[in-house]
Amino acid sequence: MTDSQPLANAARPDLSLAALLRLACAYAVATNGTILMPLIVGALMRRFGVDEDAATGVAALEIAGIAVSCAIFPRWIARVPRRLAWFAMLGTLLAQAAGAWMPSLAAVGATRLVTGLFEGALFVVVAASLSNRVAAERAWGVIILVSGVIDCALLVGAYALAPDFVSQWLFVIFAAAFALIAWPAAAAGADAIPPATVLAPPARRHRWGVLIPIWAVMILVYSVLSAQWALADVVGHRLGIAPERIGPLLALVSLLGTVGALAASHRRSHELRLPILWTAQLLMAGAVLWFFVVHGWAGFFVAQLLVSFAFYAVTPFLTARLSGLDADGTLLSRSIVITFAAAFVGTALAGTMLMRLGALGCGLALGACAVAAMPFAWKAFGRAGGAG
Repeated sequence: MTDSQPLANAARPDLSLAALLRLACAYAVATNGTILMPLIVGALMRRFGVDEDAATGVAALEIAGIAVSCAIFPRWIARVPRRLAWFAMLGTLLAQAAGAWMPSLAAVGATRLVTGLFEGALFVVVAASLSNRVAAERAWGVIILVSGVIDCALLVGAYALAPDFVSQWLFVIFAAAFALIAWPAAAAGADAIPPATVLAPPARRHRWGVLIPIWAVMILVYSVLSAQWALADVVGHRLGIAPERIGPLLALVSLLGTVGALAASHRRSHELRLPILWTAQLLMAGAVLWFFVVHGWAGFFVAQLLVSFAFYAVTPFLTARLSGLDADGTLLSRSIVITFAAAFVGTALAGTMLMRLGALGCGLALGACAVAAMPFAWKAFGRAGGAG
């Protein structure tokens, strides 16, 4: 069986543009913690007077909640996606807002964990909607691009507000912003057709020789991005960049970086997956090292942009590859547990790495992780991995 056959034999038709936009809204809510991480870390440091080690550890609890939700509930959520999408959206809004009134860092951490649990349910809905779809790579490219723009717009708006106000009311700002897209995000549950109503394709045995390399690439790439991104605000301050300039720079990086998802939208992108992935991984390795040794705001901006661009170029191919092997979204949902666990570790240890290894050591360690993903990409997407 060739790699293109799962798509050709897909039991579910391609999604309409309206459906893709609904799913993009749900994905924006489900994964906002990654893009908004520098803002969250900076706000927690100012609000509670803690260092980057403690702030990144607490912020990472949201990612842990997503991982737990994706690990435990995917098949249950996939059975009743319409109802649970609305429940998850409401729970996300309430849990987000509650963080503004929590009296301690530990209490805020608890609300971030609960928020992640609800966001994970939305991620499962998106995964179930994309399983066994025609042109999954292009669909994921659109969803990741549009959701990135939504979250980046929130990042721009939040950084434009007074820092003291943001430190106290950041999570209310999040809740208010996501309330604006709550209706289409929750309505995305209708696109995740329950497995019982889907004409399933012939059963396929998951090939561990393909799955394990895909997971390895996801672990390495996500851990690099999460660790580097969590430290973006901290590194900016260490470089002497004015706080009022760091925010707009990170917001612009987030917006422009999502353009990397267009790498999956070209009509020849499917056959060029491996060269694209290798180029992106090398770019990420060099850029993340450069990020920790640059001087001045221009280098800070360009290095951050290249890391973000490389990440978004890789992601659609990984998620589409899993969607092609997935009957109902549970494989992708449970696979993402591995990557969110890596993102949790990367975020939680980012501050410690910077403090113990220094800027150069931190950059070298993260760059090595990006390079280490290259042989796994060959195994998953090269000629040997492409078969089956």
